[in-house]
Amino acid sequence: MINPIIAQAVEITEAYKRYENEPIPIREALCNKIQYPGMLPGPQEGDIFCGRCRERRIVHVGTMAFFGMPDYTPENNFVGKNGGYSFDYSAPYNMKLTDEERKIVEELAAYWKTESNQAIIRENTDIKFDGGFSGATDLDMLVTKGLPGIKDDVLAMPEGEFKDGLLLTLETVENVCLFYLKSAKEMGREDIAKNIDGIMNHPPKTVAEALQIILIFELLFHERHYEIHQLDVALGDVYAKEIDEGNLTQEQAIALIRAFYETINENGDATVCRLVMGGKGRRNEKNANRFIETALKAEQLHKRVTPQVTLRIYGDMNPDILKLAYDTICETGTMPLLYNDDAIIPAVAEAFGVSLKEAESYYPVGCGEFILAPHGPALLITNWNIPETVDQAIRAAGAPDTFEELYEAIMAHIKIHAMKLARYINVVTEVHNKKNAFLMASLVINDCIRRNKPLLDGGARYIGVSIMGHGYTNTADGLTSIKKLVYDEKKYTLNQITEALDANFIGYEDLHKEILAIPKYGNDDAIADMMVARLWRDMGAETKKAGEECGLDFHTMASANPHGHFMGKEMGATADGRLKGIPYAICNAPTAGNDKNGLTALMNSIIRGTPANGGATTNFKISHDFISKERGKFEALFATYWASGGQQASFAILNKGDLEAAQKEPEKYPHLMIRMGGWTARFIDLEPFIQEEILTRTLHQ
Repeated sequence: MINPIIAQAVEITEAYKRYENEPIPIREALCNKIQYPGMLPGPQEGDIFCGRCRERRIVHVGTMAFFGMPDYTPENNFVGKNGGYSFDYSAPYNMKLTDEERKIVEELAAYWKTESNQAIIRENTDIKFDGGFSGATDLDMLVTKGLPGIKDDVLAMPEGEFKDGLLLTLETVENVCLFYLKSAKEMGREDIAKNIDGIMNHPPKTVAEALQIILIFELLFHERHYEIHQLDVALGDVYAKEIDEGNLTQEQAIALIRAFYETINENGDATVCRLVMGGKGRRNEKNANRFIETALKAEQLHKRVTPQVTLRIYGDMNPDILKLAYDTICETGTMPLLYNDDAIIPAVAEAFGVSLKEAESYYPVGCGEFILAPHGPALLITNWNIPETVDQAIRAAGAPDTFEELYEAIMAHIKIHAMKLARYINVVTEVHNKKNAFLMASLVINDCIRRNKPLLDGGARYIGVSIMGHGYTNTADGLTSIKKLVYDEKKYTLNQITEALDANFIGYEDLHKEILAIPKYGNDDAIADMMVARLWRDMGAETKKAGEECGLDFHTMASANPHGHFMGKEMGATADGRLKGIPYAICNAPTAGNDKNGLTALMNSIIRGTPANGGATTNFKISHDFISKERGKFEALFATYWASGGQQASFAILNKGDLEAAQKEPEKYPHLMIRMGGWTARFIDLEPFIQEEILTRTLHQ
């Protein structure tokens, strides 16, 4: 008997072949029926909710899977986000296989090498990166209408293959619910069975039912990439009613929410899994805030890397919520992440070209790249190595007479690369649209049902992307150095700078010292800070233009993903004084250790930045004593930061010496969490070179 994972992969593959001539939605729906419930596990001892992920598998039908890429080998072992019909190309190398199983898996790999969405994308572009996408479910609609209400909406659609595909997909959802119902009854878990039966027959009436339906839809939509949009809006009214009628206590609600968090943490990939609450424009702000209070108290007990609990704040928000958020950050060390609507909403409106009302729907997906949720998918785009692009531009520029001429040459290179990325997005969209209707996503993302169109075929309101850029700070600080030493003081030539970089500053020690002495971003130095702001602004403008030319609804630049750790490891020296192999500055932060003038200076530098972007994460490494013992000072400082236009804050709260101690005795520090940039990680789980970068970040105390 072969491994059931392989058996299911064969069954899906055979169905894919068998339904080759069926319409795209029908083929996808019929393949998805094999996938779910498939090998889904039922509830386990101690579970409160159903919704655990399956075991590892090697074929996926849906929006996205974390799989080995088409060119995967033991040496080139990148695992990325594959969209649509996906095959895990790492399986032949990493699964324990019998001879019979190996033959089957290798045949499957050969077949999907030309049929998987990601393989086709790679055939049509020279960019070798992820081709999947995620999105943010309209949870308010899901909880308000429930499964029966969504089905009624689909039944009211005009007849056609898209409607038929959606109905088949809803059958799959119902089959999953029936599987859970049967499993719960067999375990004698009438509480779980009652919740499942409830969501099959009416919109959720209790917090438990609401959390259960969300877990099921998120599992079938995202599986390991949870994106929980406006959980407080979706559950606020249900929560308030159940509490006010005396059918639920806050302690019971905390236990339910904590169990919800635990399911996400167990299932989800550690680098994503966002959960957002708060924000301007909520329809039920009072009840939503009541839910936030309970959800934050649950997070104080949860203390795990996922979900990435995120709170959108604003000036008129109930101040008690922000105080509780600070309490929670002090307790957890990292959560919640804070986003300032007063600064971000007008910036998103400008960057995305939408109204202020539409900008209220911004959502920091995954690592923090903005999308307009739930109005469109979050297309995943290549990581942009900005220092590399700028270095190439500088070397190609020759010897410009002025810095402005050099900068224009750099922007010409930026424009070319931005256009290349925009065209790549078009390839990704076209390939996906020819292969999939993305039926689960189309059920819960506006306006697919209303428009009677699949997600990427005119159904979603917006199709666009926030590109993940890395190394802004290093690039801008390097340009500040070049401007000063080559053009203002004329002490060196541009060629001498590039020679020093090629030599990793060996033999150029005096030049290296001069570069390191030049003021850097993060110290309230107007010249250094404005170079960062200028680079952000101009790269964003070129990126936006490229998106418009390629017909995208938005095409913005983000700096939220911590991939700069890995890019820096492979990159030579840069003109800011960074040596070969050292990680880039992470996200919208100074190069580790370069901010030497205190927390206020750092905040002033950040505030000078360009607000109109696709998402920017700033990590603050702060001592536990400061936030706990000098709370008044901490709150006053951040109140000024928010009021002055500070957009975001991600915290790592720890004691002096904690990180060094954790390196020496990791078994004693399993609880120590740190912000990587776009996600939270246990410090002891990180690679040594990343630990060193975090160690050198300034601890503000």
